[in-house]
Amino acid sequence: MVKVSPRLAAPSVDDARRALRETFGYEHFLPGQAEIVEAVLAGRDVLAVMPTGSGKSLLYQLPAAMRIGLVVVVSPLISLMHDQLRALAAAKLPAAALHSAEDDADYLRACEGVASGRVKLLYAAPERLAQEGALALLSRRRVALLAVDEAHCVSAWGHDFRPEYGRLREIADRLGAPPILAVTASAGPRTREDIAQKLFQREPQVFVRSFARANLALAFAERHDEFRQLTRFIAAQRGGSGVVYCGSRAKVDRLAQELRRFGLDALPYHAGLDGERRARHQDAFFARAGVVMVATIAFGMGVDKRDLRFVAHVDLPDSIEGYYQEIGRAGRDGAKARTLLLFERRELADRLAPEGRNDDASVEAERGRREAMARLCVTPGCRMQAMLAEFGEASAACGNCDHCRGLLAPVRRLHATALSLRLRANGRARALFERGETEAPEHEPELGTSWPPPATRDLAPLTVEEERLLGLLTAERKRLARARRLPPRKIASDEALRALARGPSDTGIEGVDDVDATTFTRIIETARQRK
Repeated sequence: MVKVSPRLAAPSVDDARRALRETFGYEHFLPGQAEIVEAVLAGRDVLAVMPTGSGKSLLYQLPAAMRIGLVVVVSPLISLMHDQLRALAAAKLPAAALHSAEDDADYLRACEGVASGRVKLLYAAPERLAQEGALALLSRRRVALLAVDEAHCVSAWGHDFRPEYGRLREIADRLGAPPILAVTASAGPRTREDIAQKLFQREPQVFVRSFARANLALAFAERHDEFRQLTRFIAAQRGGSGVVYCGSRAKVDRLAQELRRFGLDALPYHAGLDGERRARHQDAFFARAGVVMVATIAFGMGVDKRDLRFVAHVDLPDSIEGYYQEIGRAGRDGAKARTLLLFERRELADRLAPEGRNDDASVEAERGRREAMARLCVTPGCRMQAMLAEFGEASAACGNCDHCRGLLAPVRRLHATALSLRLRANGRARALFERGETEAPEHEPELGTSWPPPATRDLAPLTVEEERLLGLLTAERKRLARARRLPPRKIASDEALRALARGPSDTGIEGVDDVDATTFTRIIETARQRK
């Protein structure tokens, strides 16, 4: 029999706003927060999917500050718990944590605080919460709200599935079936459906905020000289802080060292470093301007550096959900931020033409996530539009990614070959794809995006000065093409030349060969000096 949820006390949204101001110092809710808080205070089960930086933690911290009863927060990261405990101490909200890294004294203090009623907000790792001692302790004191942070960990379709999250529905039942608030920054339709089925006994009220980030400029590039591509990208950020994600610890250490030799303030971060060094590097990241954190995905969850200006990936992420969460750490202050992802054809080929199928649902889920990430690399249209579609959100072209800004280079050709590879998955298509050659598909299915992207068809007219620069660049492209016996578009696309004419300092020089980029930039600088 499904138990009926115990009703929370029914404070109003006006009470919540007063607590928001008095406890946390905020005058107003962020978009989407008030409606969710109202549903939580009414005792309803809630699934909230909100982008990184939209204030998810406040959704469970505020009810605790309103003294509705004990709020228990399930969190997968000890570092995240510590960060939030420090912030809550400053706000004078009694909170504690139960996890494997605490010593006996901390554990006893947390238990005593819960038993006495002094602690209003308890963070717990799912493994510790499942222990009989913790369940017995919490059963003796009514839990008013069970909050599940990083709720995508419940689902095998989520990008960071954690088996220990699978017991949370049973644990909620042991605690008297309190209302559940599940929050995550990255969950597509299938993941949301899976969370609702596996976590909730009652049908939850689902809130999904738009995943669009207008201030993020997405760019993808095929890897040909990783270090040079990366350093050029970082240099274009003019000393801003950023994160460079790598796929292995060894690569983190090597790349951080190379970037320091290059003159950048680069620090490594991964689970293989001792805790003291990780903490020291994280503190430096927040304290110093212009720090580049080179890291595995162990870095970032719960880290809130408002002025983070860029995120780069030098290895292909495992999923769009994970990628979105990682790039979402940039530009939280609302100012412009840029991203770069470098990929290799061989890895795309592996993901787009996998061998066989597997009856294991979790294996197929992983395969589907990896293939979706590969498709994003070869999409011929707006990057943001394609990414949002994976979250079930329809949108117009963003006008800000590498495609929308006209830097299309050989992407259409790459897409056609990748499409052929997916349709037939034969050896010839794969070999051509890996070598960078093309093989047109026999028939092209519905792609879901128009060609060329709307933003590239409807560019504003060039000014007289920009038309003059475009003429100079076109003439130089013709000269370079003739000298190399190549088609002019192999040197640079028309869209790339228009983007350069509009202002290379803003658009960057993606879509143009490295050597030619230097030549074109010199032409622009000379022409403008003579103006």
